[in-house]
Amino acid sequence: MGGVLTEFIELLVGGISSLASGIGSGVNGFVEDLFLTVGQDGAVTGLSTFGGVVAIFGGIALATGITTLVFNWIRSIGN
Repeated sequence: MGGVLTEFIELLVGGISSLASGIGSGVNGFVEDLFLTVGQDGAVTGLSTFGGVVAIFGGIALATGITTLVFNWIRSIGN
């Protein structure tokens, strides 16, 4: 009975592992297609238009947040 249970658990875990691996490679491919430009040889050549726009707006948001923190810190010095 122990051998059957062991085989069942190995089969179940192997199926879950295979499913997770498939989902991971699918998500990886989706993100690469969305954010990266790939050349004919399969090498990444740069960001896609969408990836560039996301990077620009992310940089603006980061700069705005850091600037706000710096100004709040400077204003708090006199208090």
